[in-house]
Parts: sequence; C-alpha cells; structure tokens
Amino acid sequence: MKEKESRVDCPEQQVILYVEKEDGKYGPVQTGSYLTRNYLDDYELKRRHLEESLKERIRKEEVSPVYYYMVLEDLTISELAARAGIRKSKVKKHLVPEHFRSLPAGILQRYSEVFDVPVSSLTGLMNPGGAANPENQG
Repeated sequence: MKEKESRVDCPEQQVILYVEKEDGKYGPVQTGSYLTRNYLDDYELKRRHLEESLKERIRKEEVSPVYYYMVLEDLTISELAARAGIRKSKVKKHLVPEHFRSLPAGILQRYSEVFDVPVSSLTGLMNPGGAANPENQG
C-alpha cells in the first residue's frame, strides 16, 4: 500500500500501518481505521437488530436469557459449558425458558460471571418488570 492510499480520516480510532513511502522505503504511518470509518455503524445496527430479535424470542418463550447472552458473546454450547463449569447437557436445558426459570442462584451466578453481567440482567430479561424470581434467590 502506498502512503497516500493509507490516509483515512477517522480520529476515533487510530492505527499504525507500514506502507511504501514516497521515496520507495517502507515505514510506519499513523492513520484512521478504515474498518471503523466505513463499517462500525453497520456493525452497531446489526448488533442492535440481533439484540432486539433475541429479546423478542425471549418474550415469545422460545429461548432463555442464557441463549441470548451466549449468542451475543458468540459462544458455542461447549465453550459456555467449559467456562461456567456446567455439563453441556445442562447448558442445553438452560437455553429453554422452562428450565431457566428453575435455576438455583449458584448456577445463575456462574452464568453471570461468564457473561460479565449481574444476575438481575439474566433474570430481568425473563421478567420485563425487572423483578427476579424470588425462589431462585438466596
């Protein structure tokens, strides 16, 4: 890449590229990120759309908050099971709302640590009013 081709106006994210300078030598040039400049808005729009479609699936009782966060974090069932220290067969069950509702507080805590969200964020998705299921507390 030539030096003049590397220039991108994007002060939000700067990168260092090694490019061919005017004198034919290669060297570093600080410039804006092409990806951030041209694709970040599209990514954010797609991410919001994904979040909303997953929330709608939760409202329709198709999936649980564990599924929601697993998809948003781009984890497989195996990866989630390993990170949470829960058998894969159990994780599969927890992706279904009826099994999610009966999760004990300890399991909810494990998921919240993997997803780096408070337990209330997990339970609040199932209860739009935000109140957690009292029998899971303690």
